[in-house]
Amino acid sequence: MDIAATGRTERHLAEHAGNDDLIIGIRSARIWGTLGWHDIKQRYRRSVIGPFWFTLSTAIMVVVLGALYSTLLHQEIRDYLPYLAVGLVVWQFIGAVANEGCLSFIGAAYLIKQVRIPLTIHVCRIAWRNFAILLHSLPVVVIVLIAFGHWPTWEFFLVPLALALLLLHGIWVGVSLGVLCARFRDIPPIVGNLIQVVFFFTPVMWSPEILKERSWVAEYNPLYHLIETVRAPITGRPLHWESWAWSIGLLVFGFAVAQTLMRRYRNRVPYWL
Repeated sequence: MDIAATGRTERHLAEHAGNDDLIIGIRSARIWGTLGWHDIKQRYRRSVIGPFWFTLSTAIMVVVLGALYSTLLHQEIRDYLPYLAVGLVVWQFIGAVANEGCLSFIGAAYLIKQVRIPLTIHVCRIAWRNFAILLHSLPVVVIVLIAFGHWPTWEFFLVPLALALLLLHGIWVGVSLGVLCARFRDIPPIVGNLIQVVFFFTPVMWSPEILKERSWVAEYNPLYHLIETVRAPITGRPLHWESWAWSIGLLVFGFAVAQTLMRRYRNRVPYWL
């Protein structure tokens, strides 16, 4: 019975087209989940603490940058350190998905040319791998919150939903950039440089309140709203429903773009590689 089910699954994966590549790829969680976790284990093979190096490196960065920028920005460290911790953890995910998403199809060229499976699986593999890294870094946030006496409010129950939205954003970004970068190889370095520049214009280490009348720089930055949907319920900051509207609206728009690209160019990607 299991053999028959496996056979039907393999045929289903092989018979997909550009119209349903996204759906079938996302639903194949067993495949991309296993591959993503395998990537993490391979990266830290024979390491004593393994993936928890992510936790340690995040803790060091939060403590060092928190001590420095809380002084430079004249912020109370009790409130600033949790704010910074969540911002850095989420930004690491956003930056990694964008940069690695550019190479999602290029890096899997050998497999794409030999096995016909949904291209979305390769992107989900990257998104899940970096999402697992994000989850390994979240204990740093919890420790910081407890250390400074911050306790969860009812908004904390929105965190799983916010993280799920973040993972879905990683998928459409990876699919869109993966298709474009397979055709135009100049895009990956452009994206890498753009991510570095946008970091300084996004409220990760600073809050919109310090801009006063220029706070519109943050309010019209979609990346700020993606971060805030996770940061606000964790740190107990005021919950702005505008951030959720931005996040969901951008998600719908992003998947529409990804679906359009996949429908038109899915069959051309192997030839571009």
